[in-house]
Parts: sequence; structure tokens; C-alpha cells
Amino acid sequence: MAAPRVHAISSASQPKYGPEYTHFDYANPDAPKGGELRLQTGIRFNSFNPFCLKGILPDGSEYLDDTLSVAAKDDPFTQYGLIAKTIEMPKDQSSITFHINPLAHFHDEAPITARDVIFTYNAMIKGLGITLRPFYQHVESVEALDAMTVRFNFKPGAPRSLPFIIGLIKVYPAHYWEKTDLEHTAMAPPIGSGPYRVKSFKPGREIVYERVKNYWAKDHPARRGQFNFNIIRYNYFRDSTVALEAFKAGLYDIRQEGSAKIWATMYTGPAFNSGKIIRKKISNNKPLGIQGFFFNIRQPIFHDQRVRRALMLAFDYEWVNRKLYFGQYPRNTSYFTNSELAARGPARGRELALLEPFRNILPPELYQRVRAIPATPGDGYNRANLSKAAHLLASAGYVLRDGILVHRETRRPLTFRLVTESAVIRRVALSFRNRLRQLGVDMRIILVDPPQFIRRLRDHDYDMVASAYGQRLSPGQEQMFSWHSSSAKMEGGRNLIGVARPEVDALTEALVQAKSREETVAAGRALDRVLLWSDYVIPLGGASFYRLAWWDRFDFPDKNPEYDLALECWWEKTPLTHPTVQKD
Repeated sequence: MAAPRVHAISSASQPKYGPEYTHFDYANPDAPKGGELRLQTGIRFNSFNPFCLKGILPDGSEYLDDTLSVAAKDDPFTQYGLIAKTIEMPKDQSSITFHINPLAHFHDEAPITARDVIFTYNAMIKGLGITLRPFYQHVESVEALDAMTVRFNFKPGAPRSLPFIIGLIKVYPAHYWEKTDLEHTAMAPPIGSGPYRVKSFKPGREIVYERVKNYWAKDHPARRGQFNFNIIRYNYFRDSTVALEAFKAGLYDIRQEGSAKIWATMYTGPAFNSGKIIRKKISNNKPLGIQGFFFNIRQPIFHDQRVRRALMLAFDYEWVNRKLYFGQYPRNTSYFTNSELAARGPARGRELALLEPFRNILPPELYQRVRAIPATPGDGYNRANLSKAAHLLASAGYVLRDGILVHRETRRPLTFRLVTESAVIRRVALSFRNRLRQLGVDMRIILVDPPQFIRRLRDHDYDMVASAYGQRLSPGQEQMFSWHSSSAKMEGGRNLIGVARPEVDALTEALVQAKSREETVAAGRALDRVLLWSDYVIPLGGASFYRLAWWDRFDFPDKNPEYDLALECWWEKTPLTHPTVQKD
């Protein structure tokens, strides 16, 4: 029996929006179009080629191309057809078929067809295969059933998340990209199918997008009330302090602040006092994942868990949170912070069953309790933990010689590099470095710009790195990137730590292949428990709210989605008149 054609697919019981929906609840279908939105970024791009690992795409490039389906920001477990007018998926999820909307077309009016979908998939696998393999390894084949219908066939045992990953593939025009060298960066603005096209750009300074007047999906219910600005302009600022002053001077419109200290001390001045700039905390329920200092266990210096635990003990987060973060960041205590996938209490039920095969290699305490992150009084001295750290380092073979900690056998000093792109994190790291010096440990802090940081991550060129793992509400195939041994040596992979362990592989695969929410939660908690007991990350903290400031030129719907800011639903209420804005 053939699967029914539906407007949406869901991993929950039912989509929130039925087949006759007219718009998402968090969008205003009558929002006026026009005006300009100016944003800021610090990451300089050097390519428009989406199929090449070598380049960095510009901020805003997500506006250029549409996907087969989209997730509603108030219904994250469902995807609604966009380029795909209808979708077929059998109960066994052995395939997914997309029936392309006959109205869908690229910016040059060429229709979007099954050929474009197949070309896009094949070009992605060829150019980005080294990073996409964990996502698409369970795709058996892709076939065009006719000019407007494409089917992805899956291998047995394909993960539950795979159909949803396939639906988020951006569809690129075969007739344009076939004429392009896909193996190298390209700086020619491409043809797309999305709500915006590139109007102009000045490398290292700005990129300007203009709204496509004949955008094929402007009245589509998944797009109605969204993408309301005629112009979206990204200005580039290398220095974060300069970027903040530029915002206060009116050179761009909206700023999301990541620093608690800057939020508390620097968002002041006449524009704030007069109400021209609005400053607000907006709560969200997004999973926070984990942020912190990640050990690179590919480096021999961090093979010994006692060394990693000792450095964790030396870090006085409570003091950092009080002095530098104004107490605004509760510490991350899980790889799935702010999620029901965070481990808790003794392992039970399905979680325990997943862990049972590894009793001979996992610590027995793991089954009874979650590994605690070391805490301090926050007084700035941290004497008790430093004493414990010193004993652990001694048991790992380190001795003090002239104030420097060296290994008694190799004679090598305990010294390592911490790489970060953030001046704010550098301040935190300086506090950490001072504590490590009391133990005789030398940590060198390397502050790099965003492009260098991206290259170092791709090449795993660090001993420790300040980074973060965000998490989705329903984790899936992307977890293979982070924890599975197949990504440990992968260039461009997200396995920052270099984890390559059979039990972690098995638990990651269980999470990816989970067939229900209950199985997802059990596998996530088991994986979280094992990672926490491995002391791979010195956690920092996070907040379950956005710090947002904006010039009072905008309006937005009364209802904000639970998991996102949805800036694409904002619109201009007052025209831009600032005299220093560049005009094209």
C-alpha cells in the first residue's frame, strides 16, 4: 500500500499545523514589506561556493536558497513542505519521496525539478563528503520518478532523523553550478531560489542582500509574514568593542550580546536613556548543550584522565561567574544542559540496559550517580581543589622542579596551548592561567581571528580549545560528527575532543537510531553519563535567555516562538534616516 501524500512529516504524534494552515502563529501574515535591516558580523567570507570545504560562506547566505521542507519554530519536531508540495514516507521509513511544487522556481525563472535535487545531493557528497558522510551514509540511492518527483531510498537500519535531514537540503540550480568549478572557492554571486539575492558586496566590509520581488514562495504558508525587509545589510567588524560602539552610534540595528559583563556595564548612554535603543532579555527553552574548554585528547599530554581532572579542579568557575559574568551564567553540568536528555541520578531502565554491556570498561560509580563538576567557594583562592589537583598530578607522574611541573620520566614540562577567538573568553582564561601557575602548569593563551579559528578547528590544531556544542531539541545524525570515532580524524569534523571509544560509538549510534522519544532520551542520558565521567570538557556556563538590543525602528508579532528569536518575522515601522549609512 502506497504511503499517503502529506503536507508535513513529524516525529511527534501530529503536526501542529494542518494541511490548510495559512501561516505560522509567530508570523504576522499582514506584516508590511520594505525598509532595511542592518546587522553585524565578524566572520569574513571568501566564497559563495556551497560545495567546497575550502571557503567560508557569508553570513546571510541561508537567505539565498530554499529547502525541500522547513521546520516551524514553534513545532520543532515537524517539517512542512516548501519546495516539496507534498511528501510521501512509508511507515517503515525505508524511503522519502518529495513531489516538487510546480510553482517553485529559481531567481532566473527556471523551474526547480528533480534533476536539481539530484544534482545538489551528488555535488554535496562529492565536495563535502568527508564531513557529510555521517549524515548521509544510510542513503542507498536517489532517483527521479519523473521530472517533478524525487525519491531517497534508505539502507536498512537508517536512523529516524534521516528523512528530516534530507528535507533540509538546500536545492541549488544544476544549470548554473554545472558550469562552475565546484572544487574551488568562487566569488560570483550565485543564482538561488530563496527570498533574497546578493545585491552587492565589498570583501572585508559588507554584503548586501535584496528581497526578490518575484520570490516564488512569498505567499506560501511557511513563508507568509516573513522576510519583510527590502534590504538586509551585514557590516563587518573585526573588533568586538568597535562593533558595540558602532551599534550605539546607529551604524547597525540589532545586536545580540553574549557577554554578561558588557551587557551589565556597556549598554548605557543617551540612546538607551531616551528609549531609542531598547534593551531586553528574552527567555527561551532551547537546549544549551555545553560550552567550555575542550581537551584535545589526540595530544599525548591529555591522554591521562588524572591530568584532565586536575585541570578541571584548578578552574574556579564560581569566582569567574561572580566577578566576570555578574552571576548570570549557571554552570553547564551536562552535554545536554537544559534538556531532558541530561543524565540524572542512577542509571535506570532503558538507559541502564544500554550501559550494561560496558560494565567491564566503565567505572562502577557511573551506574549509581552522575559525575559532578568540581565546585569552589568562589572566593578566588580555591585552596581545597588546588590541593586535590596537585595530588592527582603527582599520581600522574609530575613533580615540581624550580616551580615548573615536569614529568619525572620524560622530563617534559606540563605546558599546553588554549586557542580562542573571543576576547571575553580570553579574560576568563587569564584567571584560569593564574591558578594553573600555582601548580607549576604553563598554559599559553592564543587569541586568533574567526577565519584562523575555523582553520584551527578543521585541522585540530590546538591542545585545548574554547568552544561549544549546541544541541537540537531532538538530537540525531549530527551526533556522529561530535562523538563517533569515524569523525575523530576527519578534517572539518566536529569531534573537537578526538573521542574514539567503542562504548561512545555504540551509545552515539543508539541515539542516532532511536525509534521513539523514549529511546532518544535513554540513549542521550547514557551518552551524557559516559562523557561526563571522562572529564573531556571544563564547563563554563550559559543562560536560557537572549540579551537583545535594537534601535526602535522595528515592530514584530506579539507571539514569539518558544525556541527562537524569529527575526525574519520583524518589519520596519520607521524608515532609516541615519546620515552615516552607506547608500548603494
